[in-house]
Amino acid sequence: MTMAELELNVSSTTTGRTLWHPLPLGLLVAVLLSFAVDLPVAGMARQGAHPRWVSELLENAEPFGHGIGSTLIVIGVFILDPRRRRFIGPLLAGSLGAGLMANVAKLFVIRSRPRSIETLPETVWSTFGGLWSGSAGNGAQSFPSAHTATAVGLAVMLSAFYPRGRWYFTAMAILVGLQRIQCSAHFPSDVFAGAIVGWCTATGCLILNSRRAGETILSSGDVSA
Repeated sequence: MTMAELELNVSSTTTGRTLWHPLPLGLLVAVLLSFAVDLPVAGMARQGAHPRWVSELLENAEPFGHGIGSTLIVIGVFILDPRRRRFIGPLLAGSLGAGLMANVAKLFVIRSRPRSIETLPETVWSTFGGLWSGSAGNGAQSFPSAHTATAVGLAVMLSAFYPRGRWYFTAMAILVGLQRIQCSAHFPSDVFAGAIVGWCTATGCLILNSRRAGETILSSGDVSA
């Protein structure tokens, strides 16, 4: 594949389809619906009623959503794919930037992590404690999930680079989200909210980069991670 084939012009139609993609709306609906099952799911996660191999699978998938793990993957892309080195900046912004955006969002919403609650409350709204969690500590920064945001952002970016692997990248992001629930770090609604942050951040990076340079590495179907 030539560099010209990697750098396709983005039409206004493609940009419009990306901006109005139904996935973030679906994730928002999932956030709202998840409030009804947050506490039961958190209770099951505490009980650990799942096979050991499931725990091992999820734990080993977690680095895909960790800052260090994502950075190592980006380094691998840089070393193994010289033709895409010029896009490493957007790749970093779309993945690590998504995690950073989620961490910033955490500062404005106080919500206890499941593992930080000794006894789960009767209502899901009791897990929230108002606004500005900056001084509340990590245990009160559950919403949204930064790991999931990083994983989804990375999956979107890698899918734009390597469309044939988009289902694999999507699966990895899903495993990361499940791991955050399984280890009682987050409620399901936190995970879906993190996915929104990740998708929007990565997709925004791709659009801004394509508009600035007049080039792109994605098509309208490649960002649906």
